[in-house]
Amino acid sequence: MMIHSRITYFSAILMLSLSFAACSNSTSPDEQDNSDRSEMLNNYGNNIILPAFEEIQTAVKELQVAAQDFENERTLEQLENLQVALKDARIAWQDVSPFQFGPAESILLRSSINTYPVDDNEINDNISSGDYSFGGIDNQDIAGLPTLGYLLHGVGESNEEILAMYTTDAEAENRMTYLLDNITFVKDKIDTATSEWQSSGGDYIGMFLSQENAGTDAGSSLGMLINHYVRHYERFLRDGKIGIPAGVRSAGNPRPKAVEAYYGGYSVELAIANLNQIEQIFAGAGGKGLDDNLVSINNRVDFDTEELTSDIKSQIGDAQSALEQLSDPLSQQIENNNEAVLTSFEELHALVSMLKADMTSALGITITYQDNDGD
Repeated sequence: MMIHSRITYFSAILMLSLSFAACSNSTSPDEQDNSDRSEMLNNYGNNIILPAFEEIQTAVKELQVAAQDFENERTLEQLENLQVALKDARIAWQDVSPFQFGPAESILLRSSINTYPVDDNEINDNISSGDYSFGGIDNQDIAGLPTLGYLLHGVGESNEEILAMYTTDAEAENRMTYLLDNITFVKDKIDTATSEWQSSGGDYIGMFLSQENAGTDAGSSLGMLINHYVRHYERFLRDGKIGIPAGVRSAGNPRPKAVEAYYGGYSVELAIANLNQIEQIFAGAGGKGLDDNLVSINNRVDFDTEELTSDIKSQIGDAQSALEQLSDPLSQQIENNNEAVLTSFEELHALVSMLKADMTSALGITITYQDNDGD
């Protein structure tokens, strides 16, 4: 009896120990959520956001080199090289534009370098007077990438005429100076934002990936990322690139000159590139993304997040198909067949509630920016 009692006692201790060990090794849902978010944020910070800033930094540096080559050798070939470099920089901007928080927000990056339509009358006055400055809140439409579009595509009907504006025109030297100053302004802005993100610079990425910012409140990394992601999609892709030029925000009166690249004539190409980046961000670009995070919490919310994830991906595909039906120059498409542009707006619009209401609700993120009228 004594032996049996001892065995029973040790067995109970062993079972209790094993049970305790099992409990210690288990992961609570909250711990799993934090781990998933940290992995996702690491993918966004290191594999998507930082490379996007470094890519546009390289593109703008090449733009400056092409401009200096054009200044030194004012030929059609150098003009065309510079036009290509500008288009490359504007495409690279599409990957950066959804990330206007942190360093980009501090220096007003978006409004400083991509405000359109431009004020071509004021630009021409500035060229004539040589008296101007960039970076003020009241003069954002005379600087940045859209202004470069005007200077390289809009000052003549053909490249021969544009070249003449930099060679034989009475204000050729003033115009060249304005062009170069503008590129330096854009480059300074991009260099600052990129350096602030890099660990070797301002190390914003260190703060973005820190554990204290891995939650879901308004000031968390995920909160900022999603707020700016959805805001960009709603206001600057759906409305800015398509809806406003098509007349959606002006009582049905189209504003074809309000397209993103009015003078360059590649507005649809930019819109498709931007929507592709929206898709890449949602899917994590091969790493852990919002789609994975939604699926992982499917059993912990009161609606089917797997179905929501599938619906979001499907609607992005429908919006991509609608944009691909459009043709450049978009301004001409608006004047000749605006119905197709309005159809693409509706396809883009159909995604807003999924991202802004359903996705944020499932992820526990609060939208902190105000709605547009009519949304």
